[in-house]
Amino acid sequence: MSGTSITGEATEETLPAVVAGAEARRSARKRPGRGPRMPVWAAVTLLMAAVYFLLPLYGTAVFGFSTGKHFTLQPLFDGLADEGFQASLQLSLTYSIVTTILALLVVAPTAYLVELRFPRLRTAIEFVTILPFVIPPIILAVGLETVFGINSPINLIASSWAPVLLIGGYFVLTLPFVFRAIDNALRAVDVRMLSEASASLGAGPVRTFLRVIVPSISLGLVSAALLAFTTAMGEFTLAALLGYATFPVYLLNVNGYEPRMGEGLVLVSFVITWAGVIALAAVARKAPGTLAFSRGALM
Repeated sequence: MSGTSITGEATEETLPAVVAGAEARRSARKRPGRGPRMPVWAAVTLLMAAVYFLLPLYGTAVFGFSTGKHFTLQPLFDGLADEGFQASLQLSLTYSIVTTILALLVVAPTAYLVELRFPRLRTAIEFVTILPFVIPPIILAVGLETVFGINSPINLIASSWAPVLLIGGYFVLTLPFVFRAIDNALRAVDVRMLSEASASLGAGPVRTFLRVIVPSISLGLVSAALLAFTTAMGEFTLAALLGYATFPVYLLNVNGYEPRMGEGLVLVSFVITWAGVIALAAVARKAPGTLAFSRGALM
């Protein structure tokens, strides 16, 4: 009997045709040029964005590394050897790292509790976290200086607690990015199911959060940390108004008396910022892994 049997299985006569059809479909999928092509409008938009971002960098490099007659990296070397550059970069890195750690320690447990125990507070929390988008940093700086400045009863600016003001301001500015990154990660997993399963194995709330929830939202935590670090690293208004010589403030000052050296250091700042952005993109491309835990993992 030729053709196909009643059960739909290929017989010996039709088997070569089936194999040939499968090979043809496989070769068609592998054939170059068969994949989706980028639309013309998307290519034009991408080109315009590249010109918009790269042309200023090119102008900065030409001005900073050219004397008009020849190319030189001496302004960059002078800037890297400058004591003001090293001190300001160290200050910015220290405050940015402290701000990032503080943001993670405060926001992650808070978002977890809101997701698990207090879902009715989500609207209020989201409203609070979006306020830094509405209130300009200059208003925040003026408010901090008015409440904690020299002319106020609580004079923190002239005390050893002065860095707390800047770190607190950085924390407020990074709050929208950190909260949304962590909140999206929490909503992508079943927090209630994981917490109940962990509790059934004998783990307390703190152990559940550290051993079960944190590994589940690790990508969100890394994204939040990178966003907080890059935001704090590039913040200028707060540091300038509160009198801190951070890296952005130093760049503005050095451009006033050594413009070529300043332009070279601007490229260094660009490299630092984009290193964080590239790291964030690399983390975002990784698919979250599955979580498997047992009683032994929670001990």
